[in-house]
Amino acid sequence: MPRYITRVAASAVGGTIACTAALMALSARRTGSVWPGLNCTAHWFKGDRAAKVRTPDLSHTAVGFMTNVAATMFWAALYEGALGAGHLTEWKFPIVSAALGPIAAAADYRATPKRFTPGWELVFTKREMALIYGALAIGMASGSAAVRLAGKSRSKFPKGL
Repeated sequence: MPRYITRVAASAVGGTIACTAALMALSARRTGSVWPGLNCTAHWFKGDRAAKVRTPDLSHTAVGFMTNVAATMFWAALYEGALGAGHLTEWKFPIVSAALGPIAAAADYRATPKRFTPGWELVFTKREMALIYGALAIGMASGSAAVRLAGKSRSKFPKGL
């Protein structure tokens, strides 16, 4: 169980960094401010007007960021569960990683009530949203790969090192 928690944490951190960077970069390009991309995720708490807030504050930016972190942790747990703890075959890692973005998007926007979606549609086009989900998947895969490779490299050293 501790290795699973470590893998989930690494995937969540990688996914959060990549997703947040994509949200902020695309938001700056679309709106001229980096904040609406994060703030819109607080729409479940503040309503759709959260997407119009162009400055950082606790009730929009912090709530939006923490909501995104919580969602990323949820997806990281499912992602790592799908990858499993054992040896990854040459096809499993890329297929599960590639499926993550589309599955998360479908669940977020088809199976979730509108009030609890990420709210990205309030700021971004569908193409930009696909890029954000892609960044999420790449970030999670990077975090997962890093912790798995680190675990393998440690196992090759004698116990005293």
